[in-house]
Amino acid sequence: MSNTCRIVLFYLITCILTCSASDTPKVRVNSGEIAGGYEYSYSGRKIYSFLGIPYASPPVQNYRFKEPQPVKPWFGTWNATIPGSACLGPDYESNFKLVGQEDCLYLNVYTPKLPQENTPDDLMDVVVHIHGGAFMSGEGISLGPQYLLDINDFVYVTINYRLGVLGFATTGDNILPANNGMKDQVAALKWIQQNIVAFGGNPNSVTITGLSAGASAVHYHLISPMSRGLFNRAILQSGSAFCHWSYIENVAEKTKYIANILGCPTSNSIDIVECLRSRPGSAIANSFIEFMPWRFSPFSPFGPTVELAGDEKFLPDIPEKLVPYDIPVLMSVTKDEGLVIAAFMYFGKISNELNDNWNEYLPHLLDYNYTISNEKLRTNISQDIKKFYFGDKNVSKETLSNLVEMFSDRMFGYAISKAAQHISVKNTAPVYFHEFGYSGNYSIIAQTNPKPHSRGSNVTHSDETMYVLKMKNFSVHDNEEDKNMMKTMVNIWSTFIKNGVPDIGNSKIWLPVSKNPTDPLRFIKITQQQTFEVEERSNHGNYAFWRSLPLTEFNEVNVPEVIKTEL
Repeated sequence: MSNTCRIVLFYLITCILTCSASDTPKVRVNSGEIAGGYEYSYSGRKIYSFLGIPYASPPVQNYRFKEPQPVKPWFGTWNATIPGSACLGPDYESNFKLVGQEDCLYLNVYTPKLPQENTPDDLMDVVVHIHGGAFMSGEGISLGPQYLLDINDFVYVTINYRLGVLGFATTGDNILPANNGMKDQVAALKWIQQNIVAFGGNPNSVTITGLSAGASAVHYHLISPMSRGLFNRAILQSGSAFCHWSYIENVAEKTKYIANILGCPTSNSIDIVECLRSRPGSAIANSFIEFMPWRFSPFSPFGPTVELAGDEKFLPDIPEKLVPYDIPVLMSVTKDEGLVIAAFMYFGKISNELNDNWNEYLPHLLDYNYTISNEKLRTNISQDIKKFYFGDKNVSKETLSNLVEMFSDRMFGYAISKAAQHISVKNTAPVYFHEFGYSGNYSIIAQTNPKPHSRGSNVTHSDETMYVLKMKNFSVHDNEEDKNMMKTMVNIWSTFIKNGVPDIGNSKIWLPVSKNPTDPLRFIKITQQQTFEVEERSNHGNYAFWRSLPLTEFNEVNVPEVIKTEL
């Protein structure tokens, strides 16, 4: 090669490297400089992405089972083009195989503009999404901004937080207080307050959103003293803190049991925690299966619970006794929430197993085994539920809709609508509620079995979310009907994020939930024809029936309460 060729090649390589470096989006946060990358919205809009940003120190070794610790500054430039690891937990799509790592406290930021392109007075609204997964699984990266940011100038953030045993174990005292997974979320929200301006976001206009357990988490932030002042609006999809799977009983006893099966002394809390810190994180995370007596039921054995001790309590009392922050709230359910669980039961060919052992298995499946007021009533309760939903029939193809209704009511319906009414009564700000009844070309149910889904069929848990956020492994907008629904849902969210009032055009007036607790639930129903129907419904989710059962989960209790062991 001649010297001339070498010189030309040198300058060509230098130019490529220089151009690439200058095209790399960079921001500076409190901990140091970050270099990100790019993604593109649904219609091809360029979005700056900063993935895997640490918001707290890795919760490993001596930091395991501690509240989140401040992130340490780094030297040089942090590579924010690779997502941080998911937190350790089961993957529901791969038969509960354990995935993730303990070093997992990362968040992701997406923005259509960077500050040098803005004026200081042109900061954008911030949207923070908290993922679902029953407080046991999931990760922030699974829900992207490709639809929401297609035409909207928002800064979108997703977060990871500790899950399952590693996120929610407690010894019931100051040695290991409860709710570290929720305190991770608080740490992320504080990080956003301190750093989001660097991405063009307005820390004084933050909307927190969540799906399923993420929605329950949003509700918890609405009532937690640790979350005060960290957000301004809230969107809850298919979850609330009133859901039976959102508030976990007997967590201290469960933690002690795990210590015992992992060969740790259990005589005092210090020995429990010190020993558990020496055990493999995977062994601790995998121990959740010990608390699922039948077919991965109940599906949320670890999660938020009242803190009986600790210097700063995330949840100082049961949710019903705490007053929510007075901010606008948007809540929703899907028409057939429970189909995703019913399909697992029916198409997994285990319905006969349930029929043959109804009195034994139903208390685990519907998660009331440990909240029965009198153990002698266990069989009576199970039979009352069967009679109410099935009459004298069994679970079968002919009664699949009955099974869907039972799961929908118990796990989502009445608990979410009652939460909406509870928040509305306590607040002067409005609470808007809707039921999503549109079934497009795709559904989350296809992950269980693709055969039963077709356009216009049932609308199950999380089907609504895929029209606002890009769900991993789903492409829902390849036809005009689905595209129109995407535009509708994005508009509902974007107007609420901007103004605290969701917009559905001039066809209907969307009135908020009544502030009179005796009034019927007032909501908008989004139909298969993409119309908006105004409805009022008393006894939403058959609340009266569930309230009539002798279950202690509905009772007012004093804290601390006498905790009954389930082991």
